[in-house]
Formats: sequence, structure tokens, C-alpha cells
Amino acid sequence: MWQKLVAGTCIMTGAVGFGLALCGDLGSEISHLKKQKELLLYIIGEITYLHRPIAEILQIAAERMGEPYTAFLTATSAQLDARSGKTLSEIWSENLVQLTKDVMPKEAFYYMERMGACFGCEGDKMQIERFRLFERELDEKITALSVKMREDSRLINALSALTGVLCIVLFM
Repeated sequence: MWQKLVAGTCIMTGAVGFGLALCGDLGSEISHLKKQKELLLYIIGEITYLHRPIAEILQIAAERMGEPYTAFLTATSAQLDARSGKTLSEIWSENLVQLTKDVMPKEAFYYMERMGACFGCEGDKMQIERFRLFERELDEKITALSVKMREDSRLINALSALTGVLCIVLFM
């Protein structure tokens, strides 16, 4: 009898854990996008008010950001300082390829690519406006994912618990 109780507990733990893992993936995407927005706002502020060179901005931002952004920004800043003749967008894309998609969710990786494309404008004002448009797009995506997470997390948790109960009923 106690074996059935242990087996049922394991089944319920696995089913609920699976549901929580799915909800965690949605939360991970949102947290990566918020971190990218934080990076974007920092870059906008530095360009707007302090007019620092972009290599210096990325180096300082690397110190503030967590992994995997720290390594990426440090490498990009170092390559900009090397003055190899490549544009920032090219360096950004090359370093982003090295930052594998396994490290961050697919959606966050896509927006990180898009952020690199924003560096192609000439003049501070034009670049700031492009960053502001990208910031609005990030805000909309974060809001959409937050709404989706609220709706889906309740459904996923309920279905995973019900699936666990169904498995217990079927197998015991």
C-alpha cells in the first residue's frame, strides 16, 4: 500500500514540476527582454546626456549587466577598441553568433539581433529615435508576454495537476 502512495506522490510531483518548468520558460523570456530593455535605456541615456563613445558605453554596461550579456558586451567593446574597420552592427552580429541561442530564449535572441541593427544610424538624434522606437516595441512584447504568461500559467498548472491525477487513477 505504501508503494502506491510513494508512486502517486512521485507522479504528482513530476506532473506539477513539468507545469512549473513550462511557466518558468515564459518567465525567462520576459526577464531576458526586461534585461535588454535595461541595457537599451542605459545606452540611450549615455548617448543622450554624456555623449560617451559606444565602446566605453558597452564596457560600462557590461559591468552592470549579468551573464550572458557581460561576456557579449565586453567582447563587443574590445573589438570596437581594436578598430578593425568593421561597423558596430557587424561586430554585434558576429559576437551574437558566438552567444548561442541555447543561452537565451529564441525571442530574446531575436530582439538582441534587432538591437544591433539600431546602431546603423548617423547622428545622435537619429540613433536615439531609432532606439526609442525599438524600446516601444520591446515594451509591447513584454506586455504581450506578461499577459500570455498570466493566462497560460494558470491553465498549465491546472492541466499538469489534472494530468497527474489522471495518471494516478489510470495506473493504480
